[in-house]
Amino acid sequence: VNRGTLSENHLISSSVQNLGYDVQYKVYTPFGYETLSNLPVIYVTDGHEYAGDEFGAMVIVLDNLIHRGAIRPIIAVFIDPRQPSNTSINRRATEYRSNIRFANFVADELVATIDANYKTDTIPQQRAIIGTSYGGWNSAYFGLVRHDKFRLIAMHSPAFDGSILNAYNDSSLLPLKIFMSTGVIFDTQAGASTLKQILDAKGYPNLYLEVNEGHSWGNWRALIDEPLIYFFGNKK
Repeated sequence: VNRGTLSENHLISSSVQNLGYDVQYKVYTPFGYETLSNLPVIYVTDGHEYAGDEFGAMVIVLDNLIHRGAIRPIIAVFIDPRQPSNTSINRRATEYRSNIRFANFVADELVATIDANYKTDTIPQQRAIIGTSYGGWNSAYFGLVRHDKFRLIAMHSPAFDGSILNAYNDSSLLPLKIFMSTGVIFDTQAGASTLKQILDAKGYPNLYLEVNEGHSWGNWRALIDEPLIYFFGNKK
């Protein structure tokens, strides 16, 4: 398989108006990047786990899908929620739960940095965000508040509460394409299936999967290819 490149950690200092602290991230660029242009981008929360071979192994998935032509070459930005100077401190519980400052940091600061330094397609229809559990909640929230920048929304086992469900139910149809999956063994099936009903009633394009799994990387790791193909697949 022709392999892309995963960078070392980069640091970005968020403004006081947003997070007010440093965030680290890695960037995946596909094989042959030097000859490519206008690449879609997927932003990955809990990026250290999605990228890690022992968890999501998403880099391996990307390499294989691109190599066999199942998806177009894309860029992936793996955002690490851990404090860079002390990775035992994980900020995901505050960043991913309806946090407009985190949403604005990603949409206005990190996206601007990536677009300035990589060969990206800058239209929101080619920009995705993906997350699991609270990260799935965060993806849904991005769809509500920052669809000016993110139109592709992916969620693995989203840990919703009623606020997200009510917000989608009460909003008009937004310009989003949505992937959502859940396990059926003590996972997030109740909230996910409720949102699925809301999406269908409003006419959202969406792909919804239920699997015989629980709330774990064994579930999510096996479902990384589905949203990538749904968003960026090569039509045959």
